[in-house]
Amino acid sequence: MDRIVIVGGNAAGMTAASRARRCDARLRITVLEKSPNVSYSTCGIPYFVAGDVEADDLIAFTPARLRSERGIEAWTGVAVDNVLPSRRRVEGVRLDTGERVRWGYDRLLLATGVRARIPAIPGTDLEHVFSVTTLEDAVRLRPVMEASGRVAIVGAGYVGLEMAESVRRMGKRVTVFESRDHVMPSMDADMARVVAYELERHGVGVRTSSPVEALVGADGRVTGVKAQGGPGPEPADAVLLDTGVVPDTALAQGAGVRIGATGAIAVNDYMETNVPGVYAAGNCAEAFCRQRRRPVIHYVGTVAAKQGRVAGENLAGGRSRFAGTVGTTVLKVFDMAVGRTGLSSNEAARERVRTVSARIEAQDRAAYYPTARRIWVKLIVDRDSRRVVGAQSVGYGDVAKRVDVAAAAITSGLTVDALSQLDLGYTPPYGSLWDPLLVAAQAVLRKL
Repeated sequence: MDRIVIVGGNAAGMTAASRARRCDARLRITVLEKSPNVSYSTCGIPYFVAGDVEADDLIAFTPARLRSERGIEAWTGVAVDNVLPSRRRVEGVRLDTGERVRWGYDRLLLATGVRARIPAIPGTDLEHVFSVTTLEDAVRLRPVMEASGRVAIVGAGYVGLEMAESVRRMGKRVTVFESRDHVMPSMDADMARVVAYELERHGVGVRTSSPVEALVGADGRVTGVKAQGGPGPEPADAVLLDTGVVPDTALAQGAGVRIGATGAIAVNDYMETNVPGVYAAGNCAEAFCRQRRRPVIHYVGTVAAKQGRVAGENLAGGRSRFAGTVGTTVLKVFDMAVGRTGLSSNEAARERVRTVSARIEAQDRAAYYPTARRIWVKLIVDRDSRRVVGAQSVGYGDVAKRVDVAAAAITSGLTVDALSQLDLGYTPPYGSLWDPLLVAAQAVLRKL
């Protein structure tokens, strides 16, 4: 009976454990997790902070249910601190008792996730300064948000904007500081401006081109944010840092596992590392980018889950392959949906891809239908090959549908000519005679 040990009990780790169990009921599967919870939705944290859901709503399985329903042993509160590949053993400590513990394995999966990247500025150690990467972080954060009147968010990426909405809906004064010249740096500036408008429409202060130089405080607690070019510290009762994350690779490095150029664990298509019997998946591992044709890091749950599924099948003796990613994401910012896939114009330029693009504004369904809503679609095409390389959409209607179709087009290597002829569904309550994505494709064709 083979022994499978998985370090990390969230998206990649739990998907792998469940898939391995389905593939082989005889396996002895053990999941080791440092935090008190396994199998919870990190993506649901902003809605927990806002009070829309409770912590228990985000937890899919408890260790007891995993044991009884799936035959998976999950240990929480265990900090694994050593992997010994030569002995096929992992070692750690129980955080509640301090007891040293160890497990033997035949195959091991590292799904250790990420840790927050804390900026090198004064004041990040003050009270009421938070980064949020786990449910535990969110549980500590929520009562502080409830008691605060003014909240500053440093960073205007996905998490920062989702948290800005959640905290603003709690009735707090919110200001977002972004060092670059527009919010959502992974999108193009012309699309991000629409998102900034939505934030400001709902009373969120937006300070772009405003690198934060320091957090200031009194009596050990944060009281304000000093940004470059500002007249002085802006008052804040609490500060949220959305300044990025880095792969948690300390355990892998100690075991002699190779770290790739991205800073994440290097894996092949089968999620294998360079160490025999050791696999890696999720946010700690590299993901193959189908467009760049090289490993990248994509910190999204969908990629982590797919990698986990592949790893789970291979832990059970299979030979599945991860097909790669094109970087598709969608998020909600107040009443607006925001989505992107593939390369942005800036990313394409860095890859030395000559592009042509078009941005159009349209209704997401028949304009006369009562629920029709305005959306913007931008399509980015390789000028030489005519292949679709990127798409972005924002608006008050069905953005996700357009982004998903574009993701399929990019994945399959469609040209803009082929995309413009796609036979998409139409009925007035759900779509337009000419879908906005097809309108964008036709706009690009006029420029080629």
